Amino acid sequence: MRKEGPTALGAPAALWERLGNPLEWDDVQKVLIVLGVLIPSAGVGLLRAAYMVEHPEVEPYVSTAVLSHLVRVTAGYLVFALLLVAAGLWLRRTGRGARAYAYVATLSWWLLYAWFAYLIGLATSPVWVIYILLGVFCLLLFDLPVAVTGMATAFVAIVATTLAERLGLIPYGPYFSQWPEIDGRLANAWVISSITWPPLVSLVCFAIFATILRRARQQSERLAEMTQVLRRMFGRYMSAEVTRTLLEDPGALDLGGERRTVTILMTDLRGFTALSERHPPERVITMLNDYFEAMIDVCLRFSGTINEIAGDALLVTFGAPQEMEDHAAAAVACAIEMQNAMHGVNERNARAGQPELEMGIALNTAEVVVGNIGSERRSKYGIVGSGVNLTNRIGSYAVGGQVLASRSVVDAVGDILRIDDERQIRPKGASAPLDIFEIGGIGGPYRVALWREQDALVTPAKPMRVHWVRLAGKHGEGGDRGARVVRFSKSSIELAELGDLEVLEDLRLNLADGSEHLRRLDLYGKVVAIDAASGLAHVRFTAVPPEIQMYFEGLSSLGSA
Repeated sequence: MRKEGPTALGAPAALWERLGNPLEWDDVQKVLIVLGVLIPSAGVGLLRAAYMVEHPEVEPYVSTAVLSHLVRVTAGYLVFALLLVAAGLWLRRTGRGARAYAYVATLSWWLLYAWFAYLIGLATSPVWVIYILLGVFCLLLFDLPVAVTGMATAFVAIVATTLAERLGLIPYGPYFSQWPEIDGRLANAWVISSITWPPLVSLVCFAIFATILRRARQQSERLAEMTQVLRRMFGRYMSAEVTRTLLEDPGALDLGGERRTVTILMTDLRGFTALSERHPPERVITMLNDYFEAMIDVCLRFSGTINEIAGDALLVTFGAPQEMEDHAAAAVACAIEMQNAMHGVNERNARAGQPELEMGIALNTAEVVVGNIGSERRSKYGIVGSGVNLTNRIGSYAVGGQVLASRSVVDAVGDILRIDDERQIRPKGASAPLDIFEIGGIGGPYRVALWREQDALVTPAKPMRVHWVRLAGKHGEGGDRGARVVRFSKSSIELAELGDLEVLEDLRLNLADGSEHLRRLDLYGKVVAIDAASGLAHVRFTAVPPEIQMYFEGLSSLGSA
């Protein structure tokens, strides 16, 4: 019983896909396919010519001497074609000399055609049609130099033989011993031959051209679909302009790298690890997706390339892979707009009953190695260098709502930068202190500034104290120490009686008052300012449990009352 459905059609479809687009075959494979058609055809022609030599009465108007010569030449060409096949099979294994092989093979076809055209006479036979068909065939399969070389060779040979005929140096149409006429009429055999083989050749060529063009069209459609997929995929990580550049220059996706001066932007959500431990995973992912949606949209507007999304952090590069003259200024403007966009993110979080998020941003301009890192099976466009590590160190000092930049960024941007504060830090592993700058805005063509929500400090209605521990990495350093709360808000606290603290130190705080549950909860902050005269330290919260936030809000309302 005949099988129906996909099973019956599977084998032809698989063969069709395996053959692929003939336009994409290599030169050796193209020549071998053509020889596979040409050798049987030449063999049939050889047998017919040999028969006519033995039976001249079949077509008495054909020159037996020329026909005998034709048999020898055809046999010689068959031997030559078989040698070409053997050479082609060898070249497929070695992968060498493919272009020279294509030149030799196509020249042999053109010279054979020119010789055949001379034998039967170009002016009184339809053999000229083959010149057009063979020319289109070669142009489709081979590149322009190979095709034009063969066509030009045949054209020169035909013109030369035609001139020699006109000068009487050689006879016209030596294939014929006389005009193909019997009893005053063209011979039936010649008429049938003349009206049969040109349409047959045309039909075969048309079938080949149609197959090639159909496969090319199908591949073009698949390529267009793949281009759209790549645009959507790359569009998630880089701007439309960078995506277009990569699609127009696929070589940019090759493994390898180059040294490039770029500006690196790193973001980090403050206290997000503790927040994610208090909420279901689905809720955490929803918050992250909404946050990334807003932040990545801003990055792409400023032509930043998203190199990494690691947890709740973003690593963005300005100046690679696409060259940017003002990459430092674009990065600063992008960082400010990202901080401003956080207000919209938190408004949506508030409507959904989700906690507020705070983000710190670090900027650094440095020479790094950029390129595709990985293997042929899996790779990514990344950046490597000490400048990346330094950006990460700067980011560790940024509190929510801040944009901190290295001196290299400030020097690159120039006078259009608004600097709100300047500090010195000594990151781990650094040989000397580093200057970092708190950025408040940028002028020039960007004209953007940080939008700061007023968060008024209030005095507690009753005396209030906290215990604090200086943090070294993720661990406490030294014993608990006490401090008096002078003023507080939902995002910061002002403390007295702290002792020998320094600006930008990280603290773990615990309430000394309230219920036992509240006293066990940890809140984290960073010292952002110390008043030398009063000894008061301003600590910006980096992670606050919601229970303590509610406690502070209650105290705040009592204090303001």
